Amino acid sequence: MNKKLLLVDDDIEIVTLLKELLELEGFIIEIAHSGKEALEKFNNSIELILLDVMMPDINGFSVLTELRRKHTVPIILLTAKDNELDKIIGLELGADDYIIKPFNDRELIARIRATLRRKLWDSSLAELSDYSQLNYDIDGLEINIRRQLVFYRKKQIELTSTEFQILLKLLEQQGNIISREVLSKSVLGKEFLPFARSIDVHVSNLRKKLPERKGGLPWIKTLRSRGYQFVINPEQNAKY
Repeated sequence: MNKKLLLVDDDIEIVTLLKELLELEGFIIEIAHSGKEALEKFNNSIELILLDVMMPDINGFSVLTELRRKHTVPIILLTAKDNELDKIIGLELGADDYIIKPFNDRELIARIRATLRRKLWDSSLAELSDYSQLNYDIDGLEINIRRQLVFYRKKQIELTSTEFQILLKLLEQQGNIISREVLSKSVLGKEFLPFARSIDVHVSNLRKKLPERKGGLPWIKTLRSRGYQFVINPEQNAKY
């Protein structure tokens, strides 16, 4: 089934060109020309949102904040060229990725597909019974891989698809250090650039959502200049 995207931008010319491009790639496109219209048009049939930051009524950050109160739908921000602050603010508010205007058509399509892959598992892999039953249970933190759900003491923790994939990558290598380069390539689908903060912001958001761990032990440890590590509790091994 074709994926339905919500394209939010007040620039009619850009919207027209993007709609044509994305439809040629097989996507179904819903359009909103303002933040208010975007909030009105969003529903559960939308599988990804392309959201411009600069809009006259309600800016993209406000739309993002409102959506993140209830939804984990993947969101890619369309940001102004070289505006580092917009990128950081957007990621801290829960955006999955960003792309800088003007952008290359192929790069945009690649970012969209990479973000959707983080949301949906490859169907052939998900159908494998031994894989679909794989779960983690660590110090009360339960991760259901097939359904991409996380619970702590039976209470669900709402994670974006990017945050979930980062957590899963760290869990798969728990006790080992995973570099920012590896996380950027395997989760975000792009090369890690020096001084880029995307991965750091996503990990920071993930940390904020995870509850306090028993005994004050951190879930994720930062190793300066080396990467991140899911911390093993020496008193409890992970159950699968």
